[in-house]
Amino acid sequence: MSELPLSRTGTCGICRTAIEAGDASTSCEGCCSPYHAECWTENGGCAVYGCTHVPKTDGLKPLEIPPAFWGREDKDCPHCGAKIMALAVRCRHCGAEVIARPEEQAAFHKRTERRARAPILRRSAVVFLVMSLLPGLSLITLVAGTLYYRGNRDEIRRLPGGTDGLYRIAIATAAAQCAILLLGVVAWWIRYAVFGD
Repeated sequence: MSELPLSRTGTCGICRTAIEAGDASTSCEGCCSPYHAECWTENGGCAVYGCTHVPKTDGLKPLEIPPAFWGREDKDCPHCGAKIMALAVRCRHCGAEVIARPEEQAAFHKRTERRARAPILRRSAVVFLVMSLLPGLSLITLVAGTLYYRGNRDEIRRLPGGTDGLYRIAIATAAAQCAILLLGVVAWWIRYAVFGD
C-alpha cells in the first residue's frame, strides 16, 4: 500500500467516486489501483479481481447455507406443518413467526428420508383399505394396520391429502368386519346349540 500525491488521482475502485485533492488516499502495491484510505481499510485490501492483494474470503459452511439451497424453495412450518416459502419469517397458514435459521444437516436428512417414505405410506393406506373390505382379511388388516399406523403415526399425520383418514377408515372398517363375522359365528353357535341343526 503506497500513499498517492495530494492531487486528483482518479476514481476509487471500491466506492467508485473521484479521489479529490486533500482526500486521504492510497494505492494497491500489486496493481497500482487508487483507493480512498478509508475504503481500503474497510474492504481489507484491493477490489480488483485477480489482484494478489484482494482480501481473503471465507466460503459458507454447509450448515450456513439457507434451506432453499438444499434443492428446495419451501419448508414445513414448525407449528402447523404446512408448506411455506423457505425464506418466510411468518407462516401464511397459522400466522406463527418462523425463526429464520439454517437447516441442520440431521434435520435435512430426516426430512429427506420422510419424503422418500411418503409414497410408501400412501400406498400402504390404500392397501389396508382394500384389505379391510375383504371379510377373510379383516382380522389381519385390523392387527397389522393398527400396528403399522401406530408405528408410523407421526409421519402419517404430516402427509397431505387425508392419508391419516384413510388409515383410520381402514382400521374402523376392518374392526366392523371382524365384529360382523364374530356376530355371525355367535349366531350360528346359538342356533346350533338351541336347535341342534
